[in-house]
Amino acid sequence: MKSIGKIFSFTFMQHIKGKGYRNATIWITVLCFLLPALIMPAIEYFGKDEQYESKITKVYVIDGEQNLTDYSFLNSADPEQFQNIDYEMADSVERAAEMASADGYAVLLVIEKQDSAYQISVLLPEETELEKKDASAYEDFINRYFRYVLVQKSQLAYTQIAELTMPIEVSVRDTEALEGETDEYAEMREIFAMMLPYLNIMVLYFMILAYGQGTANSAIMEKTSKLMDLFLVSVKPGAMLLGKVFATAASGILQLFCWIGGLVGGFALGTQLVKTINPQSDMAILQLFDAFGEISGMFTVSGVILALLMLAAGLLLYCSLAAIGGAVAEKPEDLSSTNMLFVMVLLISFFATMYAGGTNSDVPWDAVTWQAWMPFTAILVTPTKILLGGMTIPQALGSLGIVVLTAVLVTLLAGKLYKMMSLYKGNPPGPAKLMEMLKNDRS
Repeated sequence: MKSIGKIFSFTFMQHIKGKGYRNATIWITVLCFLLPALIMPAIEYFGKDEQYESKITKVYVIDGEQNLTDYSFLNSADPEQFQNIDYEMADSVERAAEMASADGYAVLLVIEKQDSAYQISVLLPEETELEKKDASAYEDFINRYFRYVLVQKSQLAYTQIAELTMPIEVSVRDTEALEGETDEYAEMREIFAMMLPYLNIMVLYFMILAYGQGTANSAIMEKTSKLMDLFLVSVKPGAMLLGKVFATAASGILQLFCWIGGLVGGFALGTQLVKTINPQSDMAILQLFDAFGEISGMFTVSGVILALLMLAAGLLLYCSLAAIGGAVAEKPEDLSSTNMLFVMVLLISFFATMYAGGTNSDVPWDAVTWQAWMPFTAILVTPTKILLGGMTIPQALGSLGIVVLTAVLVTLLAGKLYKMMSLYKGNPPGPAKLMEMLKNDRS
């Protein structure tokens, strides 16, 4: 095993010096940095729509409960549009349509109560100077503020209205919470508990697809270059594959972190440029960043580091499975069949996690279930539990250790298969044949 370091450094340098690797790393990092840094200020500078100016001067209201509501109060509902409108009650749609046609800049507002629901319609008369977009804009406006119309219709006192509109918070708490120790991030933890597992699975899936094939190709390289016999004499197969697997995973993680760093830098620069253009910008992505800033306190440095290490260990584990495919294959054309191993394991792990409660909302996010101790499911659920504080540091380290140990053992198994297949000729053997060969191997 003394050769692991040399093989790791050699393979790692070969990966990062490769033209394809360097181009992909540099250009995608540059794009990740430039795209948000340029697009965000461009949207802020050029993307401002012209402020809609209402042409509506009069609204004829047809409401069977007209004696309960004075619609003129809507003039003060929105400070930017639909002000100084004359509201006039009408007895019928036909009569209101005649008067609106004569006015030219009027619409009809029809309020109908059907059982326990209100039906709101905004109508344009046949002859009018207005366009459909004017009626649509007013329809959006009345939908936003109709609850205030209902408040007037209720004829309740302001104190009663305040009681009815008071927000109600329902939560499940333990005895410590009742004694005053509350979790201010409880609601956000529940949201992240639903989102993060799927994000984690998606990231791992694409990383495995991107770097698993590279690991298999690296394992088969000596077979195609006729250097296999030389390596088997000078280096133990297990040490060789361990070095190759660790190097491939490390180069993949380095590339991924370069891309993430480019994105973070690009969004940071884009945010600063947007605020320079318009300090009062209400861009949605800035509001999202502000929201993340407010909840950043629920993440700990140790939790973030352990979660990232678990992701890296997950990539290492699946790269070790890909090494088995490379060890069994005799030539690159065989990899399409042998690499089905890690794809099938990934799919089985995903469905086992899904249907056994790993991402099920019925299972509390802080429950440490069996998935955290099975290596192929742990990499899918443990990072989320670590980030949200659902696992203690010793538990997280234990789960991480199981994943890393499994990756090492699988890689050593790949080395054993690599040695056994050195004299094998023909199509790649199936799982049953491989098990028989391992059973009969006495070396």
